[in-house]
Amino acid sequence: MMPDLSVNIAPGHETGLLLRNPVMISCGTFGQDGYGSHMAAGVEFQRLGAVVAKTTTVLPRLGNATPRIAHAKAWTMNSIGLQNPGIEVVLRDQAPRWVDWQVPVILSIAGERVDEFRQLAAAIDGTPGIAAIEINVSCPNVEGGLDFAQSPDFTGEAVRAVVSSTRLPVITKLSPNVTDITVIAKAAVEAGTHALTLTNTLIGMALEHDEVRPVLGTATGGISGPALKPISLAMVYKTYRAVEIPIIGVGGIETTNDALDYIYAGARAIQIGTANFASPRTPQEILSGLERHVTCSNVASATELVGLVHNAVLPPAPTNSSH
Repeated sequence: MMPDLSVNIAPGHETGLLLRNPVMISCGTFGQDGYGSHMAAGVEFQRLGAVVAKTTTVLPRLGNATPRIAHAKAWTMNSIGLQNPGIEVVLRDQAPRWVDWQVPVILSIAGERVDEFRQLAAAIDGTPGIAAIEINVSCPNVEGGLDFAQSPDFTGEAVRAVVSSTRLPVITKLSPNVTDITVIAKAAVEAGTHALTLTNTLIGMALEHDEVRPVLGTATGGISGPALKPISLAMVYKTYRAVEIPIIGVGGIETTNDALDYIYAGARAIQIGTANFASPRTPQEILSGLERHVTCSNVASATELVGLVHNAVLPPAPTNSSH
């Protein structure tokens, strides 16, 4: 008998968004084009809870200067620059393919102004094949891309514009490049988002020593992979204590234990990104691991594991005393 891994990641929405399991593919890593095309052989992505299609903007974007990606032992750094064909093309050419899929497709969107977020949401609303919207207010690879994510007021305006322009569930993806993630999270909640994705990539830089120049064409880029996990995990932990809506954890997830760490910290679902590049079968392998874990844990459902670390007895916080 299969364990109950189903999770509702938008219980505050009038219809909710029920996933059969908490494993999702993160935006930008879904197929060769980010929209699910040319998936590697043997990848059973329709077994997953959901997939997030590549961040889409109002107009087409060519992306940043090359090189755009660099790999190291513990991290990947990218500066893609939201390259995409624009919302009109995505809704015309991609969304019809998703209609008959068994897995919900969530479309990620990004705007440079509040009006663009509103325009994107309105265009998507009512489009068959799209189950929800993920608002990307936090891409570090675009000039000004962090302005929304670093300001609670700007984040709230973007979320409010999307929520008021669509009947779909809305998820907001936040940035780790902030002093206090909970302030931004609360602003998104107050504006009406139904869930939060934590987190996007962290700004970083790498150099070519022999040539004394940055590795990436834009000098800096977004760090993902294992190096991001402790940062994103801490932000999931803190945000779980601050808000009551579902959290989707993402950042450095490569194994079932990584996924469980996020769930224990408070994530109701998880997204897998960079690990897909090394092995596109990673999400289904993690799903199988979660199925085994829930079965062996003797719990009725996966949701009973959410936030378990908050039940741990922690030592008192240090004081400011010099003694």
